[in-house]
Amino acid sequence: MTITRILLGALGIGLAAYGVELLLQMSTPDLRSVAVWFIGVILAENLVFGPAAALAGALGRLVLPARWWPAYAVGAFISLALILIAVPVLGREGAVPGNATTLDRDYTVGLLVTLAVVWAGVAAYLLFTARRSSAVAAGPRIAHRRNDSAR
Repeated sequence: MTITRILLGALGIGLAAYGVELLLQMSTPDLRSVAVWFIGVILAENLVFGPAAALAGALGRLVLPARWWPAYAVGAFISLALILIAVPVLGREGAVPGNATTLDRDYTVGLLVTLAVVWAGVAAYLLFTARRSSAVAAGPRIAHRRNDSAR
């Protein structure tokens, strides 16, 4: 296990060094753009994603049964992450009228379909666990007699 950790750590350090090398080769305007996006992502995560996740969790605990909380938390987290990732392309600011390959599809529909798949998975998980827990609660169909020979 220690060897694996050392190898993974060395790989991570190597990839970070390669990333820094690529950054140092960029022009000043490109570095400014990277810095703006880097700071913007940090701010979005701390000012939007974190509070939205906390609010979703608090609302879920208020209105949902306790056994649904884990599945709801996973679905809400994935949904919020997908929405945050999709923000740059939803407004279509980068679309170029003369270039059909830039933002070439309807990302809003793609996001909605993906969110529907996520919540369908949450619903399927809840249905599966409800059936399994009701089968366990029913117990065995044949009652076993107690073995009195251990006296």
